Amino acid sequence: MTTSQPRFEASTLATPEAISGLTEQVMAFLDAHGVDVRATHHAALVLDEILTNLGTHGDSPDRPARISIVVQPDKVVGEIVDAGAPFDPRLAPDPSLDLSVDDRAIGGLGLYLVRKLSCTLEYARLDGENCTTFAISRGKASPEGTQNNGNS
Repeated sequence: MTTSQPRFEASTLATPEAISGLTEQVMAFLDAHGVDVRATHHAALVLDEILTNLGTHGDSPDRPARISIVVQPDKVVGEIVDAGAPFDPRLAPDPSLDLSVDDRAIGGLGLYLVRKLSCTLEYARLDGENCTTFAISRGKASPEGTQNNGNS
């Protein structure tokens, strides 16, 4: 007998207000399904960053992105499908972290964090759409069935 994995699906425009509402919904969904706080926040940050980039640099502001989140025993897997310009977040250059903040170019830290926080990050261009898939490792469950938040 297989158990179905909890799944969240939504569509959203890449506007600050819509992204904020979506990340709140995703965080509530992950919390309701026992995902640890760290993984929940990391998943929300990855969603926020990719969607913010879409809103800033995409060329289809009136076409909503489709989002799905699946809770697996060891990770949270997310997928974002959008009609923006082709963009592979894995190929964005790393910021110059060895420079001072004043000497560093603006931008680039968000996608750097996306790559660092995700245990997997995949991209494909399918049927004229970007398909970005990421996974965030989950904390280990405690004997009581609650999630370990890393503070024990």
